[in-house]
Amino acid sequence: MSRRFRAKLPAPTITGSPVGQGNQTYLDARAEWNERYGSYIAQARAWRYAALLSMCVAGVSVAGLAYVGAQTHLVPFVVEVNQLGDALAAKRADVAATPDTRLIRAQLARWIDDVRTVYMDVAAERTVITEAYGMVDRSSPAFEALNKHFRTQDPFNRAKDETVIVHVSSVLPISQNTWRIEWSEEARARDGSVGTVSNWRGTITVMIHPPSDSNTILVNPTGLYLQDFSWSKAQ
Repeated sequence: MSRRFRAKLPAPTITGSPVGQGNQTYLDARAEWNERYGSYIAQARAWRYAALLSMCVAGVSVAGLAYVGAQTHLVPFVVEVNQLGDALAAKRADVAATPDTRLIRAQLARWIDDVRTVYMDVAAERTVITEAYGMVDRSSPAFEALNKHFRTQDPFNRAKDETVIVHVSSVLPISQNTWRIEWSEEARARDGSVGTVSNWRGTITVMIHPPSDSNTILVNPTGLYLQDFSWSKAQ
């Protein structure tokens, strides 16, 4: 039996891959493109963003100018003149001014009369109670003090036996926001006979808050609100 011998040839050596060479060529071309034109593309993108931002700013500015232009610029003034026509004082008509001292004195006297007077007429009593609460700041100690007074001295129950007439004799300022009030109360029986007469003295702390709507003007036109009050019989 004969044996055949075959020569073993060495394996072929791969010097390069066509696929790898293609990828490298693509990457080189891409780097060349970025190097030449990438900065232009970035600059163009930045200018687009800047243009868009400018358009937004311009739109907001135009809207703001339109809003301001639609507003009225007329400010009414009231000018006080004398008999010769000379101007004495001028003030804005659209802003409520601080009430005069005489108005404050009259309104505080009216408030004492509303709170302390007792009427036989139920409707009249409800009206004065509503007026009294219209001058009290609901977030102040005066509101709770007034509630306590009407709970302990219910005018509707007192009206079953007597009525009370109030005579305010003095309303004087202690400081800018605090006032002292003196008055007398005349209690009468249901038949009209005079029962007792008592003198009272109290202090009231107020705050001025000019009204801004028509409903508040009807209830409290001067914007005078009580913050706190106390009273006692005079010796």
